[in-house]
Amino acid sequence: MNRQSRTYQRKYLRAPYRGQVLFSENDYVFKANSLNISEGGMLLDNVGHFPDAKSLSFMICLPHHPLFKNYNLNKILDYENEFTPHETIRFEAKMVRKIGIDSKVDGMFQSRIGVEIQDINPVDQAKISDYVDVFSSNLIYLQVLIDSINSDKNNLAKIRRVSSILGYAGHLKISYMRKIVEHDYKSLQWL
Repeated sequence: MNRQSRTYQRKYLRAPYRGQVLFSENDYVFKANSLNISEGGMLLDNVGHFPDAKSLSFMICLPHHPLFKNYNLNKILDYENEFTPHETIRFEAKMVRKIGIDSKVDGMFQSRIGVEIQDINPVDQAKISDYVDVFSSNLIYLQVLIDSINSDKNNLAKIRRVSSILGYAGHLKISYMRKIVEHDYKSLQWL
């Protein structure tokens, strides 16, 4: 179902999460990449094999970034992404959607898997909610910096560093970065 024909609102706000995901069935562990996450589930990419089980055990490691809008230029530039605290989250989830994608680059068929969280500790669910809230705030801050790039001589340096920390290529042209950030901002919303 495409965005234009969707007649429902999302239950949870989602945010980009481009990290590795481990999931298991019995004694087998599988790996995938995530594209986004919410309190209700996540979208997986580069899924080699996905077992036909009702529920699987998942493990992710979410970064715990600060709110960059509260940082000055020096504090942003000094921020070391390697030392960002991470939260390990475990939950049970089931597949609710499989999306097939034909790659235009190499003609390969890839699938994306949407999983719905079935069982999660309330503390871990709160950690996901906090991640989404902080990422959303930082993404909005990045968008404001991009939109007001000429109003402050430090904005370009802030844009480059914050975008890099959030997982975007910090060296991109600002016009292209604006498109990517705007797309992710629109994807945050309960559409």
